Amino acid sequence: MARKTRQVETRMVSEYLLQSYANFPTRTGVPLGKVSDTLMAQAGYQKAILMSRPYRPEVDAIVFLPNYLVIIEAKVWNVVNGAAKLPLYKSLIPVTPELAEYKNREVIMELVVGWTNDNLELMAKNAGIRVRVFCPDWLTDIVDGMHKYWTADYQAERQRIMGMRSSLGLE
Repeated sequence: MARKTRQVETRMVSEYLLQSYANFPTRTGVPLGKVSDTLMAQAGYQKAILMSRPYRPEVDAIVFLPNYLVIIEAKVWNVVNGAAKLPLYKSLIPVTPELAEYKNREVIMELVVGWTNDNLELMAKNAGIRVRVFCPDWLTDIVDGMHKYWTADYQAERQRIMGMRSSLGLE
């Protein structure tokens, strides 16, 4: 039996948007950054946008408030990486062609996480990032499991299971 995927952040950000920003327009998986002027001249605006899509960073979500843009990065694992990305993503808003009409709006950065700690809060505050804890029931087991991952008991059990899988030719 194949393992289930652990890509929970897409669901997490979708549910967070519904809970927190249901009355505002939103977009998920938004590409950011410049599109080559040369490519636009050769292929045209729309085709250049599509062709450059794989090479542009992507923010998890954008909320379009009346006077602000909220950029959102949702993280369950590697939460510090999510915080590190947000200021870089913010710097790309003014040069993103799809967001040209919003380029003069102030940008609010939000890191949506299943858990937090004092160090994450301090780093985020110093970087101008709002931390939002969002942990619906379905995410609780995943977050708890993540915290247990580094314990000696969990690692021993994991090695036992991986050994069994290998001996049975499953991996």
